[in-house]
Amino acid sequence: MKKVLLLSMPFSSVRYPSAALSLLKSLLGREGVSCDVGYLNIFFQAYTGLPDVYEAIADLIMVGEWVFSDELFNEKWAQSDRRRIEALEAPLLPTRFRGKGFNEMMGDLRTMAGSFLKECMDKIKWENYHVIGFTSVFSQHVSSLALARRIKERWPEKIIAFGGANCEEEMGRALLRLFPFVDWVFNGEADLSLPQAILQWYAGKPPEGIPGVAYRHDGKIIEQDSGRSPEMDTLPYPDFDDYFMALKKWAPAYLQSVPVSLEFSRGCWWGKKSQCTFCGLNCKTLNFRRKSPRRAEDEIKTLTARYKVDKVILTDSIIDMSFFKTLLPALADWGGLEELFLEARANLNREQVRILRSAGVKSFQPGIESLDSEILKLMHKGTTLLQNVQFLKWAREFGVLPTWNLLYGFPGENAEAYQRMALLVPSIVHLCPPMDVSPVLLVRFSPLFEQSREWGLKNVKAHAGYRSFYPFDQEDLNALAHFFDYDLIKKENVPSYINPLKQQVAIWKESWKHPEPPFLTLDRQSGGKVVIYDSRSLGQSHRVELEGEMAKVYLSCDSIQPFDALVKQIDKKEVKNSSNDDQLRHHLDELIAQRLMLQEDAHYLSLAMRPERKMEVSEEW
Repeated sequence: MKKVLLLSMPFSSVRYPSAALSLLKSLLGREGVSCDVGYLNIFFQAYTGLPDVYEAIADLIMVGEWVFSDELFNEKWAQSDRRRIEALEAPLLPTRFRGKGFNEMMGDLRTMAGSFLKECMDKIKWENYHVIGFTSVFSQHVSSLALARRIKERWPEKIIAFGGANCEEEMGRALLRLFPFVDWVFNGEADLSLPQAILQWYAGKPPEGIPGVAYRHDGKIIEQDSGRSPEMDTLPYPDFDDYFMALKKWAPAYLQSVPVSLEFSRGCWWGKKSQCTFCGLNCKTLNFRRKSPRRAEDEIKTLTARYKVDKVILTDSIIDMSFFKTLLPALADWGGLEELFLEARANLNREQVRILRSAGVKSFQPGIESLDSEILKLMHKGTTLLQNVQFLKWAREFGVLPTWNLLYGFPGENAEAYQRMALLVPSIVHLCPPMDVSPVLLVRFSPLFEQSREWGLKNVKAHAGYRSFYPFDQEDLNALAHFFDYDLIKKENVPSYINPLKQQVAIWKESWKHPEPPFLTLDRQSGGKVVIYDSRSLGQSHRVELEGEMAKVYLSCDSIQPFDALVKQIDKKEVKNSSNDDQLRHHLDELIAQRLMLQEDAHYLSLAMRPERKMEVSEEW
């Protein structure tokens, strides 16, 4: 019986299954094609005996590629000065990873790579498989190629196929051109093209006429555009059997904590309107498509029951906003999820944040990226400073942990914006801090890349890190690369304005390592009084009492309020009264001076939280 083997190689994380391979297995099964999924990433993590080191590398960009480079290329490359690990350091390695200790660990992993690949070659029953497919996303490319070369050398008749983010457009063409042991490369979505290509090959024909499959024929590379998109509701449920079997065999400690990876939409509805300047996700397929709410709900319930898990991670680039009225309330009513992870924009209202939490969302990625409206506009984020802070406030209220970063280094950015952010941080240390302050990476398919000249970029070329694991010339590196270096036509002294912000964020993050992070909470008392408890200043705590109009104004600004709306709420009159306006402005200015409120243009936001559970307060208050 002809079978297909789909492989997930290092350095894909062990913490969740491959949504793509699990779905492709089901799609092939629907066509009568027997398929196994091999999680050799899990095998390698176990083989190294260094699970924490493995997962740390899996969370980094490109770094893991270096480990398998010697095994892909010849001995001459292994002796080359170009393959020094130091080329990966900036900006790919966070500071905590740099230094002798990390380099030694990477060297240890590199020495294990060859024996690991030999184990794979010796122990997998390759004779059972006629097509071997590799998914390649970020740091899986070199390890996949190293194993693929060995398979092809031993069994030239087997078909070696590649797909995934590293195979899109020019990268896929370069893959076929530079690595002759690769037979097929799938560009774009492979849901339709992979089963068609395999069935056609079983019938003795090349994958001619199938959109999305590039292949070699009579020594020439045949390209066929990108894969066609299926109707989302017609897709079968993904099959995660192989993942859970691999965990049970090689990493049983993960069994109690892993989620299933599900996909309910493709594309990006916001990117279709205004693609974020730095985002290269979705390649050419920004068109947003989704599964129906009922289908999504059934998929979650069926698969969590089948695999006895209560955690789900959605791989969608962005959640469909209609799910806040359909899927998420249904999941909340069901109550079967311990944890749901997803991505959404930060301009959610309070009720939407509450719905997220009630549906099982404990952490999620809101795409904040900056705390300055000028920079957010430069990014084309479509959000403002106040919206981002408002979201962070409500996230802490409802116990949702946002995972986010502050980005810098955008062409044309205003240094004063980062000074404003540095001054802002002490006022918002009671809100969840960013994971890091990072330079923006130039990513293929992003507007920054596609319109690099318009953005003032010159000398755009493959990131220097690629030189440490590929022995190719610059032109070929440029074709393979997903990340790029560049020079600015107009140079800026970035450290001079970013370092003060980094220092403030470091203090912010340190304050969240304490048993109880800083807080700024309010308590509504009888008679309309509002008491605010404030521990944002390190080692100091105090309370502020607001009464009358001040209290009313403060409560009104729990969500962002324009000044005119506040006038009507406070005055209860449609006729404008300039003296009342002056008094209101005075109250607002006083609240801003006490760092209890933020103002941007004529809009105001209160910073104190309304916790779901009343926070214990020191007796001295």
